[in-house]
Amino acid sequence: MSKRLDNSAVPIEKRQDLITALPCFAMLSKDESRELANLMTVTEYLPKEVIVTEEAIVDSVFIIVSGQAEVTKQASQKNKITRRVKISQVPVALLEAGEAIGLNDTGFFSETGKRTATVTAVSETRVLSLAIKELHEFLQAHPNLQPAMFAASYEMLKITLIKKSLAFNKLSHERLKWLANKVEEVSYSKGAVIFNQGDAGDRCYLIRSGQVEIVSNDHQLAVLKTPTLFGEATLVTRSPRNATARALEDCQLLMLRFEYLSELLESENNVAEMVMTLMVDRSRPLQNPKIEIHEQNAEDGQEIVILKNPETGNYFKLSQEGWFIWEKMDGKHTLHEITLALAEKFGLFAPDVVAALISKLARSGFVEQVELGSSNIAIAKQPAWVRWMTKIRGILEARVTIGDTDKFLTKFYNKFAYLLFTKLGKLLLAFLAVGGIVAFFLSTSDVIDSFKTLPNTWLLLIILFPVTTFSVAFHEMGHALATKAFGHEVHYMGIGWYWLGPIAFTDTSDMWLSTRWPRVMVNLAGAYTDVMTAGVAAIVIFLISNPYLQAFLWLFALFTYINAFRMMSPLQEWDGYYVLMDLLDRPRLRQSAVLWLIKDFPKAIKNPKLFKKHIPEVCYWVYCIIFLVLVSLMTLMVQGFLFKILGLHSPNMIVSLSIPFLVVAMSCLGIMAELRNKD
Repeated sequence: MSKRLDNSAVPIEKRQDLITALPCFAMLSKDESRELANLMTVTEYLPKEVIVTEEAIVDSVFIIVSGQAEVTKQASQKNKITRRVKISQVPVALLEAGEAIGLNDTGFFSETGKRTATVTAVSETRVLSLAIKELHEFLQAHPNLQPAMFAASYEMLKITLIKKSLAFNKLSHERLKWLANKVEEVSYSKGAVIFNQGDAGDRCYLIRSGQVEIVSNDHQLAVLKTPTLFGEATLVTRSPRNATARALEDCQLLMLRFEYLSELLESENNVAEMVMTLMVDRSRPLQNPKIEIHEQNAEDGQEIVILKNPETGNYFKLSQEGWFIWEKMDGKHTLHEITLALAEKFGLFAPDVVAALISKLARSGFVEQVELGSSNIAIAKQPAWVRWMTKIRGILEARVTIGDTDKFLTKFYNKFAYLLFTKLGKLLLAFLAVGGIVAFFLSTSDVIDSFKTLPNTWLLLIILFPVTTFSVAFHEMGHALATKAFGHEVHYMGIGWYWLGPIAFTDTSDMWLSTRWPRVMVNLAGAYTDVMTAGVAAIVIFLISNPYLQAFLWLFALFTYINAFRMMSPLQEWDGYYVLMDLLDRPRLRQSAVLWLIKDFPKAIKNPKLFKKHIPEVCYWVYCIIFLVLVSLMTLMVQGFLFKILGLHSPNMIVSLSIPFLVVAMSCLGIMAELRNKD
């Protein structure tokens, strides 16, 4: 392993001789060569140890004092039979004592700022190394020496500095070089203000040398050193500066204007993610004082805490670790400090998890003093099909929220609706549900035949569209009244449009404060209400004689039964998904199931015992498969009804199955796009 030796290992005179022997430094005077020699360090490499690696950033140059080093370049060769590409290192030169690594006769060997080859010690090799930063400062002090070399060293220095910054350390070399050409160097003397709290910001800064203090209301928040990026939060949020930046000592900064950072955020996912993380990391989150705290015991006995924001009606469930993080959010601790405290308490070092939790809490109004950027930055660049699916979903979906409905629902429940939850009321509703299903199938044959004889029955389909809004409203009223039956609040309700039909929605999030089975019953209440509503329509068919009304009621019942089935889908965050999530007691079930399918399912195929460790995820995918099969069968059945109603001949099997296939395919693509956007 390489080791740094004392500078006396190579006498100053020998260093001067080695330096001036190189053509690029031959013009140096004795004093200049001594000055440069004093900047160099001595390092020793063992045989087969890599000194520099091809494609790496040029951050230093070397002169070989003793030993030998082999220069190799990467080469690829495709096997004509297997078509596989083999990567190998091809020797191109052998360097001896007195030869340089990274330098040629006129300056730098590399014209791009990255290594052009790999150099490996053949024998025990001793080298003089000189950092690009030191070389640049030397050339800056002697402007008459190699102007071209000075310019090249400055560009390499900027690339190296930018690469060290967390926000840009995963950029490709081409993007680093592009960014190095966009930054501007600025200097501030000790005590100078770089920007003031409240200023509008159009640029951010990267510290090249010196220290910068961040101050808010005369209180020092942080002291920043090289290579820290600061001032970027204002560019992302487009808000005024939230603190003052002042030079603690003479500083040299690299300034980046808004338009260039914006371009990086839009085109480079890694930069967007890291900038968002840095913004959260520097914040000092503070609990919203109006938050209500409710404690619960989970089914497995674990203590959990549920936060309630009475102003927005939002809820947030915290584990024991989450509660520890919550208690640390007092406006004094940064994310870094909270992360270290979590690691000390639970032995869990997870800065990304802490940052994600604080971001979610801030977006829901539980936490203040947290910098958050636009959600568009997090999405950054998505594949074309994801962007198109997202646009299509946006066009086909719309929602309108009705204000706080809890007062009205409480009065309505206490005066009338409570009767539905008595024993007699439950028996009556069960009769309507079961009896309605029987009535629907008994009437189906006659109603379909009537469509063939009645004129202008297609008008019934047009009338059906607006009337189905009532069915959707009844569905959500079922959720709302079930929530009131368990003694909880309904903060808002709403209506909207989803793909090819109307929708309504109800905020039942107050049920989070309840136990598992009441939550399951509330989630099932909507579909159960649909079955009862359709049942009433089907039973009325036998109580009237008008064939048009009979046909219309049958269509209404069919739509409502389909809606009840649709709401039990595990592919969307609808009733069926939440029922499954509660039954399996697994928060974020769909996300964990997707991760399991990608990462662990291949391992489980080879070792079936691993399936037992992921029962909830396995159950989720089994339910998804069953549901998609039932979707196909139901689509095929409804398709058959429509052909008979319209008097059309049934197409061949391939054509008949194409519509169910498209329904299933669109469902899968839609959910994949949603997951990509969320992750």
